[in-house]
Amino acid sequence: MSTAANVSAFILTLVLVISCGKSPSQRYDTDDKVSASEKDTCDGPDADINCCFQNMPLQITNIMNIADANEPGERMVISGQVVKSDGVTPYPGLLIYAYHTDEKGYYSKKGNETGFQKWHGHLHGWCRTDGNGRYEIHSVKPVKYPSNNAPAHIHAAMKKTENSPPFYINDFVFKDDPLVNESYTSSLNLDGGLGVVELVKSADGILTGERKIVLEK
Repeated sequence: MSTAANVSAFILTLVLVISCGKSPSQRYDTDDKVSASEKDTCDGPDADINCCFQNMPLQITNIMNIADANEPGERMVISGQVVKSDGVTPYPGLLIYAYHTDEKGYYSKKGNETGFQKWHGHLHGWCRTDGNGRYEIHSVKPVKYPSNNAPAHIHAAMKKTENSPPFYINDFVFKDDPLVNESYTSSLNLDGGLGVVELVKSADGILTGERKIVLEK
């Protein structure tokens, strides 16, 4: 073999040794950093309450549409007003996030959820109270958990302004639920009142009810 050929072979061998000598952690360090930076910090059942508002649409009204027309279950509309501790002064522009179980008592998913909604399921939504503090929730009536250890309910979180800290209120629950009793109501410790809604079926078969949310804090 010629001298030039020997030199070329030596250089090729040296390059291969240096390249293959990297450990797997060294070779994929850049990829690992990208994955860590893209981690969904709201993907967890105990994520920060701010995650309730992470995926909120830019344009929302005072009507929260949770369930589409094809969602199984009894159609339901809950309307009401959010007011200050005097029971009269409305909270205009207040943000509300709510989520609940499906007709079988599960937080079922469609598969495209991200963040908190991976845990809250596809039956969720947002709205903003109007100038009089009014809101509406259009959905299907939630069902108890299969374990039947809690009343059927709708979880809700609020923000008084865009930049104020969010907070949970007592769940929406239903007056005809046998689990909504003195033991249940005496255990409540959040703002917003007891949250007990009486649903009445209208002539067109839709369950309707009202909740006035009085914020004491």
